[in-house]
Amino acid sequence: MYLCHRQNDTVCTQPVFELNTNNQPFLPSELIVEILLRLPARSLLQFRFVCKLWKTLISDPKFANKHLLISIADPSMSHQRLAFSDCSYPLNSLFENPSTRVIPDRFNGLENDQNYLLGSCNGFLCIYDPHPYQCNMIMYNPSIGLKSNSSPKIIPSPDWEMLYEGFGYDHVNDKYKVLAVVEHVDGDSDDEDFGDLLTKIYTFGEDSWRTIQDLPYAHPIQKYGKYVSGTLNWVAHRWIFPTQCVIISFDLDKETYRDVLQPPTIRDCNDYMCIPSLCVLNDCLCLCFVNRTHLVVWSMKEYGVVESWTKLINIPREKLIFLNSIDPYSFIDLLFISENGVVLLKVSSSSQLFLYNLNSGVLDHPFISINHDVLDPQIYRENLISPPW
Repeated sequence: MYLCHRQNDTVCTQPVFELNTNNQPFLPSELIVEILLRLPARSLLQFRFVCKLWKTLISDPKFANKHLLISIADPSMSHQRLAFSDCSYPLNSLFENPSTRVIPDRFNGLENDQNYLLGSCNGFLCIYDPHPYQCNMIMYNPSIGLKSNSSPKIIPSPDWEMLYEGFGYDHVNDKYKVLAVVEHVDGDSDDEDFGDLLTKIYTFGEDSWRTIQDLPYAHPIQKYGKYVSGTLNWVAHRWIFPTQCVIISFDLDKETYRDVLQPPTIRDCNDYMCIPSLCVLNDCLCLCFVNRTHLVVWSMKEYGVVESWTKLINIPREKLIFLNSIDPYSFIDLLFISENGVVLLKVSSSSQLFLYNLNSGVLDHPFISINHDVLDPQIYRENLISPPW
């Protein structure tokens, strides 16, 4: 048996196995490849040592790309993990055995354990080093321990700070980009540049940040933009009476902004018990808020199409006891929803994770330890991809 590749990205084998001399059963080579394509990335990393043939196959970029596409189509949680700044947890263990302590896997190759996660896209994490002498970002694939070169410093001097960020994939140009808004915050208020905002964008693999047009609304409510369909998205206030919430969308290819219309039944922000927020569930942009009676989640089934907004979740407040003491300046971070209707969520002002079963109404807590200063955990999909930085 030997392996070959067609001109397209299909992984194939030829010729098919023939019966061996002992007439023993065997698996055709095509079936072996299909089985390997459906295994978790960490298992495949171990299987590279089975034989040279498997190492060649599993290391092939075409195999890695097809493996990612198959894992995206897999509704189970076997390929997905919950990431914090220096470690990750398997999602299936958190959901299936929430009362059992889950041991995290520490990330390899990261020098600083005080990093911030700015976002997740296609199995990659964008990591920010806030040290005053660094203030740079990397792309990191925790599945294979691969990281990009660091970006140049985003902060021009110590009297600037980063306010808002977003990380995503420009599929038109096959590039990963990060957008950041920085503000001049230190010094005399009479200084000419005090309070100035700069919006910058960095393309991984390049050697400089570019200054671009500012966000159309000065202060988004949520710090981290959510990536969906080639865009980054934030919730912001439109300061008219009554105060309205708007969704800002940034196109990573065209590098332009537009408003995304909200569900037609949502009018203003005055009835929210905490800050409305965006999340991504099942690759759809979702709007989450808490009103006087329910935690409500709307899902945009087709990005940019206002008619596709569908009410996905509507949980009575009495079912979520942690909402009784929620800070009006905090927000709900919905991280994941399983195929059997269990939601993983977090309140921004708390270090506690919650699991809520939409069918039974049972509220549970995954048994994991979280640092109190954790900012924004991310869901990522394990993969074997090595981008050409």
